[in-house]
Amino acid sequence: MIEEVIRIGCATIIFSIAAVMDWKTREINPHIWLPLLLTGISLGVFRSLNGLTVYQIISLVVSVIVVCIIAVLTFLPKLMGGADFLAIASFTALYPYTLPSTTFSYQMHTPNFNIIAYLLNFAMILPPILTVLLIYTLIMLLFLIHNILHNLKYVDFLKNLAIPLHRKIYFILFHRIVNIGTIFKKRFYYPIFIPGYVERSGFDIYEDDLEWRKKLQGMPWEVTIVASWGIPMVTFFSISTLIYIALYLITLLYGG
Repeated sequence: MIEEVIRIGCATIIFSIAAVMDWKTREINPHIWLPLLLTGISLGVFRSLNGLTVYQIISLVVSVIVVCIIAVLTFLPKLMGGADFLAIASFTALYPYTLPSTTFSYQMHTPNFNIIAYLLNFAMILPPILTVLLIYTLIMLLFLIHNILHNLKYVDFLKNLAIPLHRKIYFILFHRIVNIGTIFKKRFYYPIFIPGYVERSGFDIYEDDLEWRKKLQGMPWEVTIVASWGIPMVTFFSISTLIYIALYLITLLYGG
């Protein structure tokens, strides 16, 4: 129980701080992850000395493979930022394998078993990093749907653009149609398509959005453009982690 309290406390505090920092600044001091890494490694060694089950060993191997794959995606094609990788690695260090106390499969054989119990059981017996990434994927799908619904209001604007249909669909799915005023009113918006001025497929994750305010000075705020919002990946990953912890606690209570 003490081990679980330490894991939950560390994860809740650090990921809550990281979520706020990423949302406000899109910059996170890498030192913030040290407590999670050190705590996770210490607890992992302690647990290993007391013996791991075969399933925990399998879970650990899967978690390591996932982190390695994400590391490759981060540092080779640079699909993610360093902070995103550190967040994932830190969580995996803290939750490297499925803990026995999170499963309650015996509930499946009782008359009171229901679909909620089944889903909780399924989520908790997976390697923790897979469960968190699954939650993260669902959150991003909801964000994508919300973005599409927003962009569909600008169908007439897209019809008048002299660009191929596939690019218009791409804009609807993965970018955001706004006016130039949005660049000045909100942070972390990057112009992707301004007829006769900017035409590109994406933006560099290390771009400074404030530089675009200087470049677009003097242009009418009501002009409609296609922009990309710098998604706070760590914020959404942190939310996914906090949801996992909530499910973790529910599982412990439900299983007990």
